[in-house]
Amino acid sequence: MTDRDGRWLIEVSPGETRAALVDGDGVLTELRVERLGRPEIVDSIHLGRVVRVDKAMGAAFVDFGAAQPGFLGKTKTATEGEKIVVQVIRAAGGGKGALLTAAPVLAGHRLALNPTRPGIHWPRDWHGDKAVLAAVLERIAPDGMGLTPRRRAADAGEAVLRAEAGQLAAAWQDVLDSAKTAKPPALLLPAPGLGARIMREAAGPVHIDHPETCARLKEAAPPDLKGALSLYKGQAPLFEEFGVEEQIEAALAPHVEMSGGAGLVIEDTEALTAIDVNMGGSGGRLPSEAAILKANQAAARMAARQIRLRNIGGLIVIDFISMKNKGNRRTVVEAVRREMRGDPVRHDVLGMTPAGLVEITRQRVGRKLAALYTLPRTTVPMPLPEAEACAALRAALRTGWTGKPVLLGSADLIAALKGPLAPALDDVNRRLGRDLELRAEPGREGFDFLSG
Repeated sequence: MTDRDGRWLIEVSPGETRAALVDGDGVLTELRVERLGRPEIVDSIHLGRVVRVDKAMGAAFVDFGAAQPGFLGKTKTATEGEKIVVQVIRAAGGGKGALLTAAPVLAGHRLALNPTRPGIHWPRDWHGDKAVLAAVLERIAPDGMGLTPRRRAADAGEAVLRAEAGQLAAAWQDVLDSAKTAKPPALLLPAPGLGARIMREAAGPVHIDHPETCARLKEAAPPDLKGALSLYKGQAPLFEEFGVEEQIEAALAPHVEMSGGAGLVIEDTEALTAIDVNMGGSGGRLPSEAAILKANQAAARMAARQIRLRNIGGLIVIDFISMKNKGNRRTVVEAVRREMRGDPVRHDVLGMTPAGLVEITRQRVGRKLAALYTLPRTTVPMPLPEAEACAALRAALRTGWTGKPVLLGSADLIAALKGPLAPALDDVNRRLGRDLELRAEPGREGFDFLSG
């Protein structure tokens, strides 16, 4: 089973939905989280207004309704005060506003529509035959628009592709119609939800632990994908059944253990992410060049997996164990390229520097795994209150209560439950048939329960 044939596990709980991609060996490859109060913004389309133009950069800053103006690059014609339709391609973060484009893309199951860029746009990782499919795409492309084939396009007939292209073109026309009457800033098309994103990408089975969500996704799925969805009915929680919870915990730690005592140390800085490869114990003997090469090749596999799992973007520097043989150094670089090949996020392995560092650039897409679970810029990783609060709500539903349910937690955790996660708390209270009493305890780490 290849990475792309892995199975998606979708766990729906009060306050958040989590989706995990695991491979045929049960290894967690990717994790995504959609949490109440933190709606997804990437791929949403807005009517914005240009608030500032930077001619030197060939860029503009656009008010599209967020706290900070978004950055629109590669524009030489924008004028201050102009209304403009933009799509978010990267959420705000690190003190910077969201990254925008004036060339939106509408993604479907088999095709993506490029309303402002005519022609056929092939993905960089497309490996199938292009000739026959290109002829079909040219025939069905809406007037003045372009198409990008997605993975399942090669297996679909012309009628199916034509219908999907028509649906995407109709959705774009709805965006244009809304833009004519809207006053900026205005949301023209919301970002797809987590479940919809998974259904666009899934190539293997999808297990869902929530009956309503499973039914809704099945209804929206194309006929050839409906059979891939199934409702999980096991007694143990879905993520625990597949060993996902413990793998998430391990992926939040800076140290990654490997067989033979070798390991990685992953450290985030504002400028880059550094990955240091450690050889481990060798009984006091200096390891041979062959042993070092073997350890570095194993580290390349693990580093590629961790980069995707932790969703590390920007500049990444891997400090492999030093090797004298130039051929071995080239072998390690090729190993990194090979192991990164399955990563769907755009990236480039730049090669090895004279100091023996392998440099990688990877597009920033969504939030890092650490940002979903821990507070930023803390010396010791501290749990994100919203993440901890959602875990507490899941645990509350699994606890056998004999008296009044009481939740003990930090002040920040309790504040999250009373604030952005209040609807999730109401849902838990309804399902328990009684109200969960919240008690804040200064200095408490984690959460606990009492039965009053």
